[in-house]
Amino acid sequence: MTTTTRQARRREELVSATRKVARERGIAATNVRAVAAEAEVSAGAVLYYFKTFDELMFAAVEGVVEEFYERRRTIAERQEDPRQRIVALVEAGVPDDISDDLRIVYESIPLLREQPQLKPLHRSIVERQVMLYRTTIEIGAGLGVFRLASDGATIARNIVALEDAYDLYPLIGVELDRAQSRRNVLSYAELALGCELG
Repeated sequence: MTTTTRQARRREELVSATRKVARERGIAATNVRAVAAEAEVSAGAVLYYFKTFDELMFAAVEGVVEEFYERRRTIAERQEDPRQRIVALVEAGVPDDISDDLRIVYESIPLLREQPQLKPLHRSIVERQVMLYRTTIEIGAGLGVFRLASDGATIARNIVALEDAYDLYPLIGVELDRAQSRRNVLSYAELALGCELG
């Protein structure tokens, strides 16, 4: 095994350890010592493979964001009917349970002031989700399935904003029935798209 391969593997192990600690303790309680203990290495070894702990946190959050987006993209691509694709995207966007990984993404938002390098990640996940909806909306409009109440980009952005709000609610202690939350998002989508989705 080459030195480069060993280093890449060790970096992956440290990212995995960081994600595990963040899932178990929360992102605010994730630090070099906790990650080193989880990875069974010294704190110095953590910083040998990453210049700063912020760089390691970036890699951990980036991995979560990429996996989250890829899951949604795969879900969308399984549905040929634009109406069913919208429903599938909303179901994935407002899940019954907020996963530990999704929690990491939301918990990293307060870190943006101290770690502005996370901003592009957050912008990226928002914009890519908007694009999933926008593409579906444009296809549906082109097929005559959707009769748009406003431009597709605005509708897509509003759906993503609603999903984000409903996903934040449980994290701040606002308990709403998740199925009802999905119905609320879909009711907006039906109005905006001019068709029934259920």
